[in-house]
Amino acid sequence: MYVVSVYDVGEDKEHQAEALSSALGKTVLEARARLNAPGSGPFVVGVFGNAEAADGLAAKLRGGGFRVAMLDEEDIARETGGSRVRRFDLGEKEMRVESSGGEGRAIGYSEIDLILRGTGIKSSTSTETTTERSFSLSRAVLSSGLSVTKTTKTVREVTTQEREGFFILYAGEERPLSFRENSLIYDSLGPARQPARSANFAFLLAELRRHCPSVRCDERLLTRPRQAALLGPSLDPEGQIAVATALLSKVLRGK
Repeated sequence: MYVVSVYDVGEDKEHQAEALSSALGKTVLEARARLNAPGSGPFVVGVFGNAEAADGLAAKLRGGGFRVAMLDEEDIARETGGSRVRRFDLGEKEMRVESSGGEGRAIGYSEIDLILRGTGIKSSTSTETTTERSFSLSRAVLSSGLSVTKTTKTVREVTTQEREGFFILYAGEERPLSFRENSLIYDSLGPARQPARSANFAFLLAELRRHCPSVRCDERLLTRPRQAALLGPSLDPEGQIAVATALLSKVLRGK
């Protein structure tokens, strides 16, 4: 997958919509709708299966005055291949972590340059069947009173959503570290540990921000509408959140 986005979009989105329309080969109305998302980007405007097509669009966009950020397969693989943290221990000058695979690592607070905070959303659909018995006058008459009720079965689809807070920590050239609210073990918090995972997760993030107050913490991925605004209509936040974090980290870190 190759992803093309525009960022640092200015306030004159009407004029830029014309340039985007020309680059994408779409109507001005469609281009305007894409740029009218909240903020200044990045906004994904193209998803391709080959590098040539992505490079071609990027060239047109730059020619139209846009700042362009691109992701290739290596960028996305780096994001999805980051370490998922299982255990952590907050020290005075560094944090020690252990991945779900048992790999240990120490990160100095001074090495951290970006924290991306978001919400993972997973939807599942199941079938629910309910049975209801009710009085039936016609059945009572036809059966001479032997049967006075009827059974009605209703089948419907029920969609449920599971939400999980996460943040991804970036430090230099090391692989990003993924902290998932429901996957972490909070034993190292000691007396500060609370019964609710959400409270422990919030405490961990607050402590990290206290240790490195100058580090940027971006929270635009906390809601599904903001995720969808970044990814656009071609990418589903539920399955492509790694694309959103990879794109944000590339733009915000200037890499």
